[in-house]
Amino acid sequence: MIKAISSSLRQALGVRLLITPILVTVVIVLDFIDPVIRTYREYKVFTDGFHVVLLTYGFRSDILSSFSPILATLPFSGCFVDDLKSKFARFFLIRSSYRTYIISRIIVGFLAGGLAILSGVLIAWGATATVLIPMEREIEGMAPTAIDGLIEICFLLFLNGGFWSVVGMAMSTLMESKYISYATPFVFYYLLVILYERYFPDLFIIYPKTWTDPTAWPFGCWGAAIFLLEMTIIFAFLFAYRAGRRLQQL
Repeated sequence: MIKAISSSLRQALGVRLLITPILVTVVIVLDFIDPVIRTYREYKVFTDGFHVVLLTYGFRSDILSSFSPILATLPFSGCFVDDLKSKFARFFLIRSSYRTYIISRIIVGFLAGGLAILSGVLIAWGATATVLIPMEREIEGMAPTAIDGLIEICFLLFLNGGFWSVVGMAMSTLMESKYISYATPFVFYYLLVILYERYFPDLFIIYPKTWTDPTAWPFGCWGAAIFLLEMTIIFAFLFAYRAGRRLQQL
């Protein structure tokens, strides 16, 4: 199993895994431009902890939430289709089992999607802190913003990335198209948004924008994390079932 996971990780470490964090960083930073300019024009100074407030806003923004289902699928969600077309899956199964192949793909798919989003988030955090902290000034009577909530949001973004990656993998088995694996999570995201905003406004758990908001959940960050892991397991089982049937036909 360890060798299978290592092999899958090497397969995931490609150009797309390197480019995706950069794209995530660009999406976040572009969302920062307006509030930074507006704040500087109005106050001519940034208060102590302003970068934390800005990052919290950016990490929970609509634009990052909307792009995450696409970006998270880029590194590894199309791997199963590529394995079938290149006949890598057939050669893999000669030396290993169906179970090992499927589990290793699910684990690496989850990690690749989660780390792609998290890496971009951390790059944006580092760049924002480097630029803004020297410009921040402490104001008497105002306590600096704590970063505890920001760390929780980063954790939830990692789980979001892993979830969307596994969704893409599961969908790719239905039509054996890696382009389906990239597009379906995005469509699924907007379907959930429409269902929530138009028909079920009280059913907050189906609203993807609350999946990065610990304050929206009864048990905070852990409530959202447990829900995301449960959803990930459901789609992982779907991938395992569909992929297993397809592999038996080889």
